[in-house]
Amino acid sequence: MLRNSPFSGTPTYKLLLGFGLCSLGGAMLYAYFKNRQDDDNDNNDNGDRRNVQRTQDKPKEICVKIIVENDHVPLIIGRGGANIKLIEEKTSAKIRLRDKDSGHKFCDISGVPDAVKAARFLLLKEIERAPIEKVEIQISQRLANKLNGRGGELLQDISRSSLAKLSIDPNGRNGKAKITVIGNQKQVNIARKLLDEQIEEDEELRRAVEEVEQRREPRRSPTNSLASSLYSSQTSLSSHTQPRDKLMASRVDDKPMEVYVSAVGSPSKFWVQLVGPQTKKLDDMVQEMTSYYSNPENREKHGLTAPYVGQIVAAVFKFDEKWYRAEIVDIMPNQYNPEEQVIDLYFVDYGDSEYISPADICELRTDFLTLRFQAVECFMANVKSTIPNQPNTWQKSSITKFEELTDVAHWRKLIARVVTYKERPKTTKAVNSAAREGTPLPGVELFDPAEGFEINIGDLMITNGFAIPLDDEYPVRSRSSTPSSPSSDSTIEELTPLSPRLAVK
Repeated sequence: MLRNSPFSGTPTYKLLLGFGLCSLGGAMLYAYFKNRQDDDNDNNDNGDRRNVQRTQDKPKEICVKIIVENDHVPLIIGRGGANIKLIEEKTSAKIRLRDKDSGHKFCDISGVPDAVKAARFLLLKEIERAPIEKVEIQISQRLANKLNGRGGELLQDISRSSLAKLSIDPNGRNGKAKITVIGNQKQVNIARKLLDEQIEEDEELRRAVEEVEQRREPRRSPTNSLASSLYSSQTSLSSHTQPRDKLMASRVDDKPMEVYVSAVGSPSKFWVQLVGPQTKKLDDMVQEMTSYYSNPENREKHGLTAPYVGQIVAAVFKFDEKWYRAEIVDIMPNQYNPEEQVIDLYFVDYGDSEYISPADICELRTDFLTLRFQAVECFMANVKSTIPNQPNTWQKSSITKFEELTDVAHWRKLIARVVTYKERPKTTKAVNSAAREGTPLPGVELFDPAEGFEINIGDLMITNGFAIPLDDEYPVRSRSSTPSSPSSDSTIEELTPLSPRLAVK
């Protein structure tokens, strides 16, 4: 094979040695370049991984959009755009303004999250530098009490919604309260809008109350009603009512309530109605009940064959021939005809009572129970009877004077402040005993605002000799220029109910 080749003269062993050396060198060269290529590939892979890691470590940019009023744009931009440039330099965020509508612009803040957060904070801080306004608004005392009720919950809601600062001064001009609103223009505008809604509600209430006062007729109890009133509500299921709870809550809130005195047993036991939206609702309900039960067919449809104590019924009040809600507090034989029954009724919305024939009551239509019972039993705080050792037994002259000062059942607004309470007296009757538990009686101070300032009725009773202070240290704040002694009629108001009887028809 090698005979004709250039290696034909070379000994065979030398050829074999030469070929071997060439193979070894080639293998070594192959291995060298192979390893070098692997190292290069490894370096490239590591570089790629480092680049990926650097890409992953870099925070992702975000864009936050806030809405600003056109009036605040100059504050954000600054003179010659100095503010925006300074914020961008401090935070490394990018800020761009663009139109939203005729009164607002979008402010886009882009960059890494920390930068965007810092830029947004600085922008809002610039907006807060807007001129501060102070607005004073005159509002009614009733609305002031509403805003301050429950620890000022409603006032705080308006402040949170508008970000304005609100405060109420009860001593405004012309007997009104003053509310002060402080904030920038936007905050003040929002607060005023929310307050305007409350003022409109208050104005609607005022108009409704005026309508009630013009339309309501005096409601005076017939003979025997007052004596019955002294006892009925002590066993009444309706003693625990929402208006009573509202009146008691006013003691915690330290706020006065507008009331009507609807019935009087004595200064130690009388009833009030709270003045509010429920006042017109009550009158509308009485009108509807009177219209409904005046129809003989409806009375027959709702006739009662087996009335029971504690039952809430519809009853005609003989003084005005209107129909009202009432509770049966006792059923007893007629004094003059034992075969007939007499029903002792407690009118749950007014507090007065009446003995009535079973024929004059009807089953109450269920929808007439929707409105809560309105009469709230109270007692005058800080006063007692002039009779020694009998603080709750009052002379008739004192009761008459109290009725005169409170204009009982003639629907004149008074101011009531709950200053104390007492537990409801126990009664020998077992009926409805569970209803009396947990229902303390509110002790109130009554004020007459008719003269442009509040006159304490309890103080007037003391000054004129119709009552004495409960405590010797009690300060009498209202003095009369002509103090008088009690009437010569010193008949003591009896504490036993009159015998049940019905007038002959």
